This record gives sequence, structure tokens and C-alpha cells, in this order.
Amino acid sequence: MYNIAVGIFWITILIFAQGLKMIQESPELIEPDQEIKGRSPSLAAEGNDIYMTFASGDTIFYSFSSDRGKNFSAPELVTSIQDLMVGGGRGPQIISSKGQLLIAAPSASGNIYTYLKMKTGSKWIEGGRINDIADKAREGFVSLCSNSDGQLFATWLDTRLNARNNIFGAGSSDGGRTWLKSQLIYKSPDGSVCECCKPAVAMKGKQVAVMFRNNLGGNRDMYIIQSGDGGVTFDQARKLGESSWKLNGCPMDGGGLVINEDNTVRTVWRREGNIYENKPGSKEELVEKGSQCTISGKNGKYYVAFISAGTVYCLAPDGKTIVLGQGGSYPRLISIDKSTVLCAWENRDRIYRTILTGEKEIPVTQMH
Repeated sequence: MYNIAVGIFWITILIFAQGLKMIQESPELIEPDQEIKGRSPSLAAEGNDIYMTFASGDTIFYSFSSDRGKNFSAPELVTSIQDLMVGGGRGPQIISSKGQLLIAAPSASGNIYTYLKMKTGSKWIEGGRINDIADKAREGFVSLCSNSDGQLFATWLDTRLNARNNIFGAGSSDGGRTWLKSQLIYKSPDGSVCECCKPAVAMKGKQVAVMFRNNLGGNRDMYIIQSGDGGVTFDQARKLGESSWKLNGCPMDGGGLVINEDNTVRTVWRREGNIYENKPGSKEELVEKGSQCTISGKNGKYYVAFISAGTVYCLAPDGKTIVLGQGGSYPRLISIDKSTVLCAWENRDRIYRTILTGEKEIPVTQMH
């Protein structure tokens, strides 16, 4: 069990440099707001409130901001899980809907556990296990989404079909207290999807979009599959992009997607050493060289964060590239408004974050 005397409080405050000032000729370096000892950050937003969860060893922590990400509360203990899976896009995931928070956490036993509380509440309670058959989510790759009506949806890699990984999902209509029966979303004709690439999911109203890396005919290409009834049924999966990636192995790179106000979908993903942006059904557009990308934005104004040569970058809606800092893996982005996002990332067992905006500078802030 976690020893509170050992685990609390290792917070180191860093100086936050000036806010975003776009430069045409070369990328700009932006110093992060703060440094927190931990791994695998995850972000959620609802109104002006921003929520973050992260891991330290087998322990899950939570912190929140009520001022659009400028200041965060001191981290609080959520729970400890034996053999909590982190790294490679794994770790605790957080979502928010109608004032309720849910954290999903994968264990090495192959289960996805959940923890709930109202955002004004003081205690986390255990929710329902997401995977209905135990010990089948052994890769620990799970993604969450929610809509404004309080509906939740989760997708993950599941090995219940001949001990091979395929895409499963489940929904919840009671904030995660219980989950519907797990359903097969996609089974690869070759037996398994890509074994170590995290699927991505987004939800708007009754529309659910799941993106995953397939393993088909020796190619590790990205596919998307969509539902118009809240994840009850799904259409046929469609390949993203015109070219293919012939690869005898898993790149551990899942990408990201958003659903726009007009219900169109925008995706970002890696093929070989490049990152591409793509509207399903259209030709892919080269973003940059790099990997481990994610996307966030509203009304067609997208920010794309990614890793290249051990550095975290963000491509802003106006096409400028910003250097965020050194980073080991998997940056996270969350939209605050139509022109502002919060980015968090991990480097050497520490979590950094900063606010990016194209309209004004963000003042210096410190954690309480």
C-alpha cells in the first residue's frame, strides 16, 4: 500500500516564462508553468474548470484548476492499484460530464477500474469495472469520452477473442457506476489489430468515433469506425490516408481525433517518421516529422502536440510551431476555449504543463 509519508509532497514550482508569442522564422521555446513529480498525465475540462490525474508508482493523484488552468490545487490521493500500468500512453485517464468526474485506471491483471466523484465532492468512490470479462485488457490501453448529457464511452484493446487484441467498447449512462456489456467494435481479419497502439475515441451527442491502428496484410495503418447511436452499433471501419505503412512490429503510437461542431471528424496520426492530419475520406496532410501526436481545438482551429527527437512541440492553428520543452512521451491537450489549450507532458518522471493561446499572454502562476 502507498505510504502517504513517502508520497506527499514533492511538488517543485518552476518559473513560468512569457506566454505565447508566435515567431514565423523559427519555433519558439516556452517554459512550462510547473513541475510535478509523477507520470502519465491526463486532462479533462468542463467550463472554466480543468481536471488532471496522474500516477506516482502504483498510486493515482488528482488536481484541479478553477481558473482555466492558471493555478492548480495541491494533488490529492485518489487510490492505489497493484501493478498500475503507466507509460506508452497508459496510465489513469480522466473525463468530466455534468459535474461528475471519472478516472479509469488499467492494471497489469488485465482490468480497467474506475473511480468517481462529483466535482464539488470530497471523496472518490469505486465505480464499475469497464471490461465485463475479467483479465482481458492486458495491454492497458483504454481511452474515454463523454457528451454533454452525461453519457460515457470507453474503448480498449481486449484479448477475449482467441487471445488476440481487438477493439472493444462499452458505454455508461449513470456516470460510470455501471457499464453496459462490452461489445466488439472491430475484429481484424488477420486476427489482431496492432498490439500496442492505444485506440482514441471522441463523442459528441450520439456520435462516437473510434480510431485505431490495424494490423492487416502486413500494414500498420490507421482506421476509423463511427457510431451514430451513442456506441450501440458501429459502421464499417475505414482506412485513413492513401498510403500504407508496411511494418513487422508495433510502433506504439495511436494518435488523436476531435469531432467538430458540424459533426465532421479530424484526426492526427503517425506513419513512418511523419505526422499527418486527416479528415476521413480525404487525402492526408503532412504536419511535421515526429511521433506520439494528439489534437485538440474547436471550430476548426486545431492545436497538434507531438514528440520529435526528445522534444515536445505544438503546432498552432496559424501554422506556427512552438517548442514546449524536453519530453519523453505522449503529450496531452485539452481545449479551454476556441483559441486556448492546456498541454501537459511527461519527462524523466516529472509532469510539466503550460497554456497556449494565440490571442494574449498568460500571466505567471504558481500552484498553491
